[in-house]
Amino acid sequence: MGTVRIGREPMGGPYMRAVIALVIVTLSLRLGYEHTLAGTQPAKSPALESIRMVDRLAGWAVTHQPDANALLRTTDGGTHWRDVTPLTSSGEPIPVCCLTVLTSLISWVLSARDFSAATTKIFHTVDGGRTWRSTAIPAYSGKSIHFINTRDGWLLFGVGALGSMEVDIYRSTDAGATWIKVASTTDGNERSGLPFAGNKTGMTFLNTTRGWVTGAILTDDWMYLYMTDDGGRTWRQQRLPLPPQVTPHWNDWTMPPTFFTARDGILPVFYAIRSAANRDTAPVIVVYVTHDGGTTWADTTPVPITLGNRFSTSFADVDHGWVTDGDALYVTTDGGGRWMKLQPAPPFADVKQLDFISPQIGWALRLTFPFLLKTLDGGHTWVPGFYTISRH
Repeated sequence: MGTVRIGREPMGGPYMRAVIALVIVTLSLRLGYEHTLAGTQPAKSPALESIRMVDRLAGWAVTHQPDANALLRTTDGGTHWRDVTPLTSSGEPIPVCCLTVLTSLISWVLSARDFSAATTKIFHTVDGGRTWRSTAIPAYSGKSIHFINTRDGWLLFGVGALGSMEVDIYRSTDAGATWIKVASTTDGNERSGLPFAGNKTGMTFLNTTRGWVTGAILTDDWMYLYMTDDGGRTWRQQRLPLPPQVTPHWNDWTMPPTFFTARDGILPVFYAIRSAANRDTAPVIVVYVTHDGGTTWADTTPVPITLGNRFSTSFADVDHGWVTDGDALYVTTDGGGRWMKLQPAPPFADVKQLDFISPQIGWALRLTFPFLLKTLDGGHTWVPGFYTISRH
């Protein structure tokens, strides 16, 4: 498991370590944009890797094209997409790694990892991808980029293996024109408060001082959630209350929180809970809710999912949310207090991402053709969203 400096060694012997490792590998594949494609999508319409709709018409997406992911933008709800991928100085499209969206016109993207280069380029547009500005940072392997307004943003870079990860965190106050490293964590230096152990997979900020780093670790009963109140310079672990169903021993995978106001937000956590005999694992999703800007979080009713499946959560507001493990679909209208299992008919299956913009309107990305689905009734029924992509 690499160098584990916190907590206890995972319990349950080689079998349980293998089960939990399988869970983390499966989730890593999802977050790392790995999947199997099938079907006969036309050559000019590749599968979508991720989608981020701003409203019922405008949104952004990234395609699944290994080593050449493209950035797309739509203004008609996903029927037609325009390729707005930034270009290199030689006129070649960059392979898109990470995307953060502020509005239908404003976004930032990172170029994918390039082992031959010592820098990573960050691109910024304010006109829907028609023009881009870029800057470079002396780091590679971007994991997360997040802006809270038109000026303030953060970058998370990480390199790791065997359950540990070195990270650098950068901050910009001028829309990404310049960046300053504010924190680092290495095998021999954890002064920032972020542990070297564990996979850091996400970062979100609420305002210019408060933010979170999320991820997973193969250590029993250890909450992998770290919080800053000084803009990312120092971090501390934040513990969450456990619902009665989450009993020792468990491993977790925390996902970045989403805020709808300065005080109201949600934070999904995946738990793998082992039986007393350490032979069975019961995976659940618990959506935590805050009404004080993330100072405290309240647990809600756990949602059961299938071990080994991909999962996705999406909330349109602090009350209306959805959880899927790819095939089953659950919906809440009271912030996770109660969940209702829906029975959507095909083609709802093999789903890897949900994206709702209202209690009624949402999109789903599938592993197999048709790659895009849409609902207008809160997830009860879904129809294929066949689309085309136009180039510059």
